[in-house]
Parts: sequence; structure tokens; C-alpha cells
Amino acid sequence: MWFFIAYFTATVTTSLTVQQLQGSIRGPDDLPGKRVATTTGSSSATYLQQRKIQFAEYPQIEKAYQALLDNKVDAVVFDAPVLLYYASNQGKGKVEVVGNIFRREDYGIALAKNSPYRKRINEALLVLKENGTYQELYKKWFASE
Repeated sequence: MWFFIAYFTATVTTSLTVQQLQGSIRGPDDLPGKRVATTTGSSSATYLQQRKIQFAEYPQIEKAYQALLDNKVDAVVFDAPVLLYYASNQGKGKVEVVGNIFRREDYGIALAKNSPYRKRINEALLVLKENGTYQELYKKWFASE
């Protein structure tokens, strides 16, 4: 069975995530010397470069997943929401998300300057967080057993 290490805070964030094979990878300090994959030009690639961790770059995350399943890599480093979704859906039973925070990155919603939708979107997001709907959606789409 393969494992991912990931983090995800209460707000929507980006995280760097690695796969663990037979318990040998528990965090970023375990990556040197392992076969690591991420996507070309991503913040994950920058993270790995800054730490001088060698890695294979793939044009799409799906290619990195396949490399993982084909045992061509030991780890996949990428955004936690994407990996959590994969682990809960297509990767269910094949991968599991585990681990701690590597680095926090925020997601945003781009709108035109002075957009009339900004206030309504912010209000809707706040309501979702306060009434528990956000957590329910998170569990539905990202929680893996």
C-alpha cells in the first residue's frame, strides 16, 4: 500500500505532499535519496529545488500518480486538496494521506477589480464555514478512511 503525507488547515490551503512506501517516508526530511515526483513549474517543484531534493517532473499530476502506482517514484509532492481528493476517490484503497505540514499556501478566487460578486462570495464562504457545510463538503470530497 502507498501512503501520502499531507497537510490541510481549516482554511483552503495548498500543501506539499509526499507518498510513503512501507513507512520509510514520514516527512520532508525523509525525501533526500528517495524517488520523488511533482508537476512541472509548481510551487512543489520550487519547494523541492530550494531544499536540494532531486525529483522527477511530470506535466500533469495524473502522470505523477501513475508513476507512483507503477513504482517509478516513492513520493509525490503536491497540493494537499488535490492529493486528498485523489486518495478519497481514484486512489481509494491504493493510497492514504498521512503526515504533517510542509508549508502553508493560500488559494484565492480571482475577480475583476470592483466586482459586485466579491462581497457575496465572501459572505457565502463565511456562512459555509459557520454552519458546518464546509466541513461536510470537505469530508465528502477529501476525507479518506
